Amino acid sequence: MSEMRKEFPAACISHKHDFYVIIRRSDRTFTGTLSGGNITILRGNTITMKNILRICLVLMIIPTLIQCSHLGGRQPSDAAVPPVERSIIRVHITRQGYFHHRPWQLHRPSNRSAIGVVLSAEHILVTALPLANHRYIELEKIDSREKSRAEVMVIDYEANLALLKPETEGFLSDRVPMALTNDTREGDSLELWQIKRSGEVLPIKGTVASIELSAYPLDHSFLAYKLNTRMQGGFIYATLPVVKKNKLAGMLQRYDSQSQTIDIIPEPVISHFLADAADGHYSGFPIAGFGFSALNDPQLRRYEAIPDNIGGIYVQSIIKGGPADGAGLSEGDIVTRIGGVDLSNYGRYDHPFYGRISIQHLIRCGYQVGDTLDFTVFRNGEQKNLSMVLDHRGPQEYLVPPYIIDTPPRYYISGGLVLQELSTTFLREYGSDWSAKAPINLVFFNQNQDYLDPSVREKIVFLSSVIPTSYTIGFEDLTNLVVTGINNRKIRRLEDVPEAFRHPVDGFHKVEFDQHPRVVYLDPDQLPDIHRQITQRYGIDGNFVSPTGK
Repeated sequence: MSEMRKEFPAACISHKHDFYVIIRRSDRTFTGTLSGGNITILRGNTITMKNILRICLVLMIIPTLIQCSHLGGRQPSDAAVPPVERSIIRVHITRQGYFHHRPWQLHRPSNRSAIGVVLSAEHILVTALPLANHRYIELEKIDSREKSRAEVMVIDYEANLALLKPETEGFLSDRVPMALTNDTREGDSLELWQIKRSGEVLPIKGTVASIELSAYPLDHSFLAYKLNTRMQGGFIYATLPVVKKNKLAGMLQRYDSQSQTIDIIPEPVISHFLADAADGHYSGFPIAGFGFSALNDPQLRRYEAIPDNIGGIYVQSIIKGGPADGAGLSEGDIVTRIGGVDLSNYGRYDHPFYGRISIQHLIRCGYQVGDTLDFTVFRNGEQKNLSMVLDHRGPQEYLVPPYIIDTPPRYYISGGLVLQELSTTFLREYGSDWSAKAPINLVFFNQNQDYLDPSVREKIVFLSSVIPTSYTIGFEDLTNLVVTGINNRKIRRLEDVPEAFRHPVDGFHKVEFDQHPRVVYLDPDQLPDIHRQITQRYGIDGNFVSPTGK
């Protein structure tokens, strides 16, 4: 350290966490170290009272010198942590969705704001649902307020994750990408980064209460961290980063202010999403394609002659055409092992980090679409090894699509009859308690679609409403009736409707339903006048076909 010393009356030189104190008095120099508020003399003559006073003066100015050592040119040898503002970014969204009960009508535009996480020079991670039906996306740097438009690169509404890319080239060049951490466990302390309007980052600490499978907003199940903490009001964004030691542990998904619990999309789900999106072709999270129940009923075990030493899950349903169906799995099979792990009677396995957890996590986050999954079943008194190729089930592959986002709802209007394809999005417009308030016949199709014969229909085409005109008197109150046929032609999907209306029966259009009044007749010669009235009275333009143009 001798080459660093200067002849100051009093000086303090930083070296890691110790400070070297140099006191110059006449021809005598006293050198010591300051550590934890204590000074140890290294060399020099006997310290007099005056020297002690000088040392006291040094101690008085130490706090200022320490602050200067961190703010000025002399830095501790440990690498400085960049400001957190350079790893996160504001995301402003303008969105406008469709009113599915009147599929030609748009909702009023609305605005949302979120906090995204910079992952690279081109990618920002946010949750997906704030982007639903977006019309405009803008990025804003928290420190400089510089802005850029953004586009969606990849979005997964089921896992509630999305990647954005700024349209301005080099917009993120001065940002610091945030790494992910996969070492979160129950009992760990995490920080939720809230951002004030001023740009100040307010870390909210909370404890991980549990790590378990949870229903995401669109009713798909994924792993989630449950965090116990209280968020500050007034500047809560639609999504926020959850951090552990300046690394991303997850993203805020849901906050319950009454119970003060937070659902977090965890790193394993995020990492699977990013790995899938890395090659530019996003496939989604895989499924096995079967439903199961617990195998803890002793009567069922005796009926199926299942030995006491056999554990597993009871296969209740098979999705036609799905991975399990292709692998030869059958209803009534007992699945005892999946992916090399034993299953409990509740469908759980021993995860090395999270303990007992649902096998759905292994299938969804342990594999990618196209991977082969080996499993073992107990059937007819013996165990049998099978394998399936995992696949993703997109929303349009359901009898009742679980969501319709970013695209207009499909419909067809003829003679004032509004025909649509049933979706869960339509049912959700009945409110948060939609499963109790929506028409029971439509809820039935939504809840039991995996048990229905897919050869009968591909989608549920139904009469959602009747637009009142002088020609619809007598059946203007008809609503929510499933269409079974038009002009003696079966209706399996909405594309069948325009073709069926081209073939009147005995001079009339015959529309058949599964409930009273069973049949409604339309005069083809009156249709042009009916359509004219609808256009003039309600401003519904176009040729009254579905958005696909068919």
